[in-house]
Amino acid sequence: MTVTIKDVAAYAQCSIKTVSRVVNDESYVAEATRLRVQDAINALGYVPNISARRLVQSKSYVICILLHEAGFYQSAVLSKVMDIGYQFDYDILIQSYFPVHSRSKNKLSGLIRERRVDGLVITPPCDVDPFLNELLITSRVPYVQITPLNRTGNIPYVTGDDYQGAYLMTERLILMGHWRIAFLSGPRNHRTSIDRLYGYKAALEMYRVPFDADLVWDSLFNFDGGYNATKLGMAMDNPPTAIFGGSDEAAIGALYALQEMKIPVPQKISVCGFGNLPQSQQTWPGLSTVDHPVEIIVERAVEILLDILANREPASRQIVLPCQLVMRGSAGTKPPN
Repeated sequence: MTVTIKDVAAYAQCSIKTVSRVVNDESYVAEATRLRVQDAINALGYVPNISARRLVQSKSYVICILLHEAGFYQSAVLSKVMDIGYQFDYDILIQSYFPVHSRSKNKLSGLIRERRVDGLVITPPCDVDPFLNELLITSRVPYVQITPLNRTGNIPYVTGDDYQGAYLMTERLILMGHWRIAFLSGPRNHRTSIDRLYGYKAALEMYRVPFDADLVWDSLFNFDGGYNATKLGMAMDNPPTAIFGGSDEAAIGALYALQEMKIPVPQKISVCGFGNLPQSQQTWPGLSTVDHPVEIIVERAVEILLDILANREPASRQIVLPCQLVMRGSAGTKPPN
């Protein structure tokens, strides 16, 4: 026999309207009453009619996660967003977006204009695409950005403190005796890459370590970039004693290159990354890295979006979270000459 909302109301000793408000997560319900209704729902095994709920509220109860590519960072974002979304009865739609393809633009435009999603979580570099930005303005769909490349205006976003994280890791390497520290940089037009490079340079300046432009190696923040840059960079006449990857992926690429060249880590050279992705614990030696708190970043971003969707003003619309160091086996003191 199917359990109805009327059965739940009778079990919880309240009105059908009160049960409806609890199911739809509306306000104006006392906490004790809300808990009593939830207990009744659990005890009876009541399953709300989601289709009817969406029709009445003119909501899809779908959050779209917009990705430009699949990688370690994106996987970490997806895992946390899906976990949080399900807690609040939102389905998660994973949507890839490639602005160079008209089909990708049309598909995204249809999703938003037809209101098949209630809001978006936007990952970089999607946030700097002109077509998407125009679509967001004209459609007025709620959204929040994760680690955006453009952080002007009142656009809601959550990110880690890239400058501070890069400064701290560079400082740690200097205090371990390293003066020739290579930096695996990312795209020069990305805010994340720029801030991390500035943090690296600021630490060098603070400790009066001469900046050497030849030690800034382009890596595009990916595995292949880190691998190739390390192969080329280690061939220089005065190679570095430490490599600081602006991303974990680039640093892992550097580790592979050094292994191929039979340069032991950390005995002859130290390697550090940025991100503290799960893969950083699976290398040998374990990768020392900057903990870019992706799970907390995603959690705060979804909380902001859910507040906006519920017509609540978020406690803060723009959040920058501090980073901290996670030291593992890949970093050691400067080897003797």
